[in-house]
Amino acid sequence: MRRIFYSFVALFSPLFCSAQNLIPSVINLAGYDLAMGGLITTVSIGEPAILTLTSDNNTITQGFLQPEILPCEDLTFNYYPNPTKGDLTIEAFGCDVKITSIEVLDIWGRLITTLPQSKDNKLELGFLSSGLYVLKVFLNNGQFNAVSIVKIS
Repeated sequence: MRRIFYSFVALFSPLFCSAQNLIPSVINLAGYDLAMGGLITTVSIGEPAILTLTSDNNTITQGFLQPEILPCEDLTFNYYPNPTKGDLTIEAFGCDVKITSIEVLDIWGRLITTLPQSKDNKLELGFLSSGLYVLKVFLNNGQFNAVSIVKIS
């Protein structure tokens, strides 16, 4: 069994060595270590799964572990006036984020329009009829947030 394992490592190690050069230290988010004599096998479950084989002299890593990207906890939105008759100011603060675009959805979730973010953070919503709307605000870090507004006449 051990010979088969070492044969597998010898055959496929050139394919896997580039991952170790890119990310020499793999952080284990979830997984286990398995020791077999002088060889330690570490299996990490992430995006995708990682297999690291470590002996006294060598380390071979197969796969890539995606960095854990945590949502920004200091992110806040200001939007006013709400209810609005036409112009709405919307701003995002914290974590060095910027608004890239805003989707306007009706109360049933149907997309009305997509608006690019303006320089002065003002949206012209005069074209909407009176009612309740959801603004899906997309940020430059990939996150988005939804805010509810009321449009009055």
